[in-house]
Amino acid sequence: MKKGTIFLVAFGITIAIGAFVAVFLWNKPHETVDNQQAIQLSADSVVDAFQKNEASANALYLEKVIDVHGKIAELDKNQDGNDVILLETGDPLSGVQCTMRDRGGNYKVGNEIAIKGFCHGYTTVVLLSDCIVSK
Repeated sequence: MKKGTIFLVAFGITIAIGAFVAVFLWNKPHETVDNQQAIQLSADSVVDAFQKNEASANALYLEKVIDVHGKIAELDKNQDGNDVILLETGDPLSGVQCTMRDRGGNYKVGNEIAIKGFCHGYTTVVLLSDCIVSK
């Protein structure tokens, strides 16, 4: 009888600790770019870095906050209705795709802009998310 009781108590404590950790992680604040230091680059330089050596550029920029400045080439919306801005570069087949955090920004093709966001790597464009207009 004692072994069964000890097992049930140990099992209950394990479940309680697991539930506490799960609730803590679920309610952990979402990380944003707002108050983080950013690596400042031009759209041309970040695309060039990924095209020349993707592994090296990943080491420098992947999952880090970068502040990219350039000219707006295209405006679109994603499936969630968020604004998506493509910054032009010297390569007509590439650019920096910035998914903005807020909807309904007042953006115009051809305007210069600086955007801060999390870098998620390179496909044919450099991908940024949780973007805000930087100052």
